Amino acid sequence: MGSIAIVGLGAEGNAVFSPDTLARLKRADTVVVSNADGVVAVRLAEAGIVAIPLSDLDVEPAAPVERIVEELVALGREGDVAYVASGYPLLKEGMVTSLLARSRGNLDIYPVLSPLQIILLAFDIDLTADLDIVDTRSLRPDTSQRDSHLIVTGVRNAMLAEMVSERLASLYPGSHAAVIAGCSSDGSFSLQMRTILDLADGEFCEDSAVYVSPVSLEPPTGFQEFIRIISVLRSPDGCPWDRAQDHHTLRTNMLEEAYEAVAAIETGDPAQLADELGDVLLQVALHAQIASEAGEFGIEDVVEGITRKIRRRHPHVFGNATAETPEEVHHAWDAIKREEKAPGGGRKPEGTLDGIPEGLPALMYAQKMSRRAVGVGFEWETLEDVWDKVHEEIYELKATEPGSPEAIDEIGDLLFTVVNLARKQGIDAEIALRGTCAKFRGRFEDMERTAATRGESVKDLDITELEKLWKAAKARENKSKGADRS
Repeated sequence: MGSIAIVGLGAEGNAVFSPDTLARLKRADTVVVSNADGVVAVRLAEAGIVAIPLSDLDVEPAAPVERIVEELVALGREGDVAYVASGYPLLKEGMVTSLLARSRGNLDIYPVLSPLQIILLAFDIDLTADLDIVDTRSLRPDTSQRDSHLIVTGVRNAMLAEMVSERLASLYPGSHAAVIAGCSSDGSFSLQMRTILDLADGEFCEDSAVYVSPVSLEPPTGFQEFIRIISVLRSPDGCPWDRAQDHHTLRTNMLEEAYEAVAAIETGDPAQLADELGDVLLQVALHAQIASEAGEFGIEDVVEGITRKIRRRHPHVFGNATAETPEEVHHAWDAIKREEKAPGGGRKPEGTLDGIPEGLPALMYAQKMSRRAVGVGFEWETLEDVWDKVHEEIYELKATEPGSPEAIDEIGDLLFTVVNLARKQGIDAEIALRGTCAKFRGRFEDMERTAATRGESVKDLDITELEKLWKAAKARENKSKGADRS
């Protein structure tokens, strides 16, 4: 792998190659210029150096930096290469960083003396520190630049300076100092102290540059910054793990984070819930970013879609409809969903039970199907009717052979009916069962602790002793609840 040199001629017509730069160019196996008939090609020819234009590499002079970098890296694999341009090509947005990231050889930079060098020397900027150098027209202030030395080149006149001032004002305090470095008529360089707001009041020349020192500000927060961070993680220079993910690989993560958020709700710990909801939001943002990269949709589409849906499905809040109870809201919600999917609604018509994810836990799946059926009027008239159905299913289960396929079928019927019994009373069966599981776990762990204090293990005790431990655990639980209520 050869080395790559980036050489700047300075402003057209008023600079020459230094002896060191000429020596480096003559050592190069390939010298590349932007145009075959530009001033750079003429100066190289005068020095006896043959150069090839970008067009010979099937690259337009105005091509994106990555395209130019791609060809330079390819040439660098075969030997030493130099890219020469007027002005300061190392300032072309992303060129140096892209070359450093993609080439495995040496990267040499040969700018001639310029206001940029004057700034670097005058302010003794440590080149190993964070330093951002951007051209005026490429300036898009980024939060990362506030903690770095920032040099803006090509500020040729007051109009461009005004544009730079406005863009910097979105990131820095207006009173923050800025220094203009330019050339004087006698050939010397001048330094002018200004602030971000009065930058346009300075004097400028063809090669003027503006230096802005680092400023200590709190890092940005908020939803937009969060979305920006996700895009950075998915970028070529981001996180290898995040870049490797797609919708399919992230599906289990979405499920796990949702369950962990539910678990946090059950703990009653607000801080834990906030943390887990952030993890759920991360999954949403990752999926939106992946879709955005594929040209499918972005996070804005997700937000806009759910906003429209919420407004549309709450006509009792955002329209003229009425709904006085949660049950009425449920019925209206299901009716609106069916209308959306009906012919003329813009979507393929679906059955009442279509669209319920089959991967849901069985209890939650049963609840959703039950609610959908109720939405079209398939419902017991009274709670007592549901109780009658429960007793009927118990009787049918008792009539089957234990463990038989018929018993499995009847147990399913009984469970489904109990789900409806809960729904009819306004009880979420999933929450009710999870509460019972938590209660059982607490009592059983109490039994194990009590047995351990006696030097025993629950697995060695008979059912009589286990029943005693269970009743004692239950009594302690009830006593604790009574204390909490008091």
